[in-house]
Order: sequence, then C-alpha cells, then structure tokens
Amino acid sequence: MLVENPIWPAGAEVSTRVERLKENMANASLDAMVFTAQHNFEYYSGFRSLFWLSDTRPFLAIVRRDKPGVSILVNRGEEGDNYSHVHVVPYDGFTDAAIDAAADFLSDLPTGSAIGLDYGLDMNGRGSVALLNFLQEAPRHFRVTDAAEVIWQQRMVKSEHEFQAKRAACKIATDAFFAGLADVRFGISEYELGQLLKRRMAALGADSVDWLPVRFGTGGMNYAAPNSDRKLVKNDFIWVDMGVRRGDQISDLNRIAKAGNATQEQEYIYAFVRDVTLRLAEGIRPGITGDDAFSLFKKLWSAHDFSKKGKLAIAGRVGHGSGMSLTEPPSLMLGSTEVILENMVLHVEPKIEIASGVFQLEEVFRVTKNGPEFLSEIAPAKLPTVEL
Repeated sequence: MLVENPIWPAGAEVSTRVERLKENMANASLDAMVFTAQHNFEYYSGFRSLFWLSDTRPFLAIVRRDKPGVSILVNRGEEGDNYSHVHVVPYDGFTDAAIDAAADFLSDLPTGSAIGLDYGLDMNGRGSVALLNFLQEAPRHFRVTDAAEVIWQQRMVKSEHEFQAKRAACKIATDAFFAGLADVRFGISEYELGQLLKRRMAALGADSVDWLPVRFGTGGMNYAAPNSDRKLVKNDFIWVDMGVRRGDQISDLNRIAKAGNATQEQEYIYAFVRDVTLRLAEGIRPGITGDDAFSLFKKLWSAHDFSKKGKLAIAGRVGHGSGMSLTEPPSLMLGSTEVILENMVLHVEPKIEIASGVFQLEEVFRVTKNGPEFLSEIAPAKLPTVEL
C-alpha cells in the first residue's frame, strides 16, 4: 500500500522560506544570494527538473533583498507554467549563456555589493570559476562570500511539510526492509537483495532510492561501498542503510537482522544498543550542544564494558542532522559546539561490531522541548532473525 503522498513544497512553503532568508541576509549584510547546488536551488524555489544529471545547462536561483521572491535562471527548455510563485528567467545555450543571464539580472546592483554563494561548511555548491570571475571582476567588483552559515541556520530547522515528508520516507524504508526479509535466502548476494529492496520501496511510493548499501557478514566491512556479489551464508548479519527520498526529504536509517538463530549474547547486545539509542534520543533537548549529546552517549555506553568481548567499532560521531541531504549539520560528536534547536531533525546511530555481529539501529526524530518525536518506526525490541 502506498504511503500518504506529501506534496512537494510550493507556493506558501517556498514564499515563507524566501522571506526568512531575506531576514537572515539582512542580518549578514548580504545584498543577494546565488544558489548553484541542487538542494539549495530546490529548497528556495520548489522547481524540479531531471536535468541535474547534466552539467551543461546550469540552474541558478537568485534572491535579491531589493526584489520580491526568488528568481530562477533555467534553460529555455525548462520553462513551464506550474511555478507561478517564482520568477523564471530563461536563457538559450549553456554555461556561458547562464552566466550572461545572471549578469543581466544582477547588473543594476551597486558596484561592490555583497553576494553570498552556497559554498562553505558542509556545502560545496555547483558553481564554476566563470561564475566567480563574473561576480568579482570589473565593472561589478562584487564582494563574494560563502553563505553556508546563513543557509544552514534556516535549513536545519524544519517545517511541518518537511516533517511530513521525512516521516513518509522513513515509513517506506522500514516497511520495505521488514517485508524484504521474505526475499532473503542463502546464496542471495548483497546486490540482489538491494535490487529487490529498491523495487519494494518504489512500489511503496519512493520517488527515488539514493542510498542503499547492503552488507552481509559479521563486521569489519566498508559500509559505504557499492553492493557487491558477496553471498549470504549462515550466521551472517544483514545490515542495510536506507536513503529513501519522498518529496524533498530523505530517510537515512538502518536496520539489521540475523541469518539464522541469534545467540543469547547477540540478543543481549542488540537490546543494549537499542536501549542506548533510544535513551540518547530521549536525553536530547533544545539548547545542548553536539558535544553534550556525545557526552550523554558515552555515559550511557559505559554501563557495559565491551573491551574484553572482541572488536569494538564506534563511529567518530553518534548522530547528525538531515533533511534534503542524507547528512546535514549538526554533528553529535566530541568537541562539537553546534547548538541543537527545537524542530531540528536528528539521527542517532551508536554502533558496535562484536560477538560476531554488527549492531546498529539508526533512529530519526524531531527535537522538541518535551523530548523526541520519532519520525521512524522504532526498531523491534528483539533482534529480527531470518529462519533459512
């Protein structure tokens, strides 16, 4: 059964985002912002296209404090009549034509105006040297700065629309995983199971599946590599991390299962990791830092000494934010001074490789002053097993 269809952000949602951006631009003394990365372009315009697969016809979104709304510069073939909330500036040609269109649009700004680009911390943009040269050279001599901080202070705090879409993406992911355990058999490869899971996710309403590493084994694996031809054998753990996109949000959560019966020790460790994960989420409140959250994790984790039990593998951070991107600020890690705010979306994912198994249960939640509002269905209390 398809999940409820969350609308793509349009009219009112996009207008609210742009007006908030202009307030932040004023505080940062920016006269205009130029967006080149897909997620930023879509976040502030609501305009979608499949042509992001090509670099030959760049998309630019420009917000000027002295002009209403947002303007998008797109190749003429991208024009349509479904975007009345944005000002569409078409151009004919390729990168040089896009730069010329930006020049025309910005030409009446005073010399030396401050222009922000979507470059900076956790943000690389999709621009070019030609764009930078255009902004910085005569006769404009615009003052160009990275504006990642201005963008992130807005994108990190989510709207009701984003919570709805995130919840839908998480539901597709977990429903597909547990239904997909019926496809598991000895001899199936990581690649084959990944393809079967993608089909299930598409049938449940996924717009795309951008991230789906599947791993069989007991630990020590490259968890970000493409799915391989490795075959499932008895007593393997099945580890799957799921980046299902629904609307403008992506899920990013993982689940595990055991191929064959679980030992008593494995069931205990699973329960311990699950308990730490949930208690970590429950201990996070607006106002604490990423370092505070990591300190809470260490306190919870120290309740059991695994040092003599085997290999211990804990990621450098135990959680992060997300939204349109798979991972976004803040980071829940040692030394992080990033402040956690109400209505952020956070992921917590403590992990251990021990007792011939991989134990990790990533959960997704909305930060509220009263505790977490889980957007993912919480992992089952008992380690799932597949009887083969």
